[in-house]
Amino acid sequence: MNKGLFAAVMLAAAFFAGGDAAYCASKRPVGMAVFVSGDVKLRRPGAAELPQVKVNDNLYPGDSVETGAGAKASVVLLYGSEIRLNESTILELIPGKKNADSAKLARGQVWTRMLHKRGGLNVRTVTAICAVRGTEADIEQLEALKVKVYEGHVDVENEAGKVSLKAGEMTRVAGPAAAPAKAFRMKASSFGKWQEGVTPADINDFLEKLKAAYGDDKKLEFAVGGSGAEKKAIRIKLRKKGE
Repeated sequence: MNKGLFAAVMLAAAFFAGGDAAYCASKRPVGMAVFVSGDVKLRRPGAAELPQVKVNDNLYPGDSVETGAGAKASVVLLYGSEIRLNESTILELIPGKKNADSAKLARGQVWTRMLHKRGGLNVRTVTAICAVRGTEADIEQLEALKVKVYEGHVDVENEAGKVSLKAGEMTRVAGPAAAPAKAFRMKASSFGKWQEGVTPADINDFLEKLKAAYGDDKKLEFAVGGSGAEKKAIRIKLRKKGE
C-alpha cells in the first residue's frame, strides 16, 4: 500500500471511530492550554467523553474548557489573548475576526489580558458582548453580567445599549433585554485577586507554538508579565509552517 493511500485509510478509520485525529486534522488550532489546576475538562463537539485538560493541549474552534469546583485554568489564543478561568466556569473557543480572538462565556468568571499591543478579544455571553482591547479585565456571567476593567478599556454592548469602560470602572447588565448600567468607579473591595495564582509556567513555550500555528510573516510584540508585575517586551517573527 502506498503512503498516500495508507494515510487516507488511517484518517478514515479515525473518523469512523470518532477519534480526535480526524477532528483535529480538519481544523486549525485557535489556542492552547497553558495552566491547569484541579478538575478541568475538555468538551469537544461530537465526543462522548470529557477528558482532563493538560498543559500544552491544542484547542480548536468549538472546544469548551470547563473548570470544576476549586479548579482554575488558563488558555492562550491565536492572536495573543490570555484568558484565565476561575472555578465553575464554561468557556467555548470560537473563530475570531482578523487580529482578534473570540470566546463564549456560558457561565462563570474569566480574567483577560492581551499579550501584544495589536490584539483584541471579544467575549460573548448570554447577556452582552464584551469587546476587550489592550486591557486586563474581569468578566463574570452568573444571573447577571458583571464587567470590571483593571487596565485599558472594554466596550459592553447588547441590543438594549452600550457602555464603554476604562481602567478602574465597572458595569452590570441584568439580562439580555436590559441595557448595560452606566459605568461607575470600582471600590477597593471590588478588585479581584483570584487570577493572581493562575500563571503559566513558561510563556516562551507558547510563543514558539504560536509561531508554528500562524501562516504569515508578521511580527508581534508581546508584553510578558502578570498583573501588577514588571512586563518584558518580546518581539518575534511569525514564520510560515515548514520554514
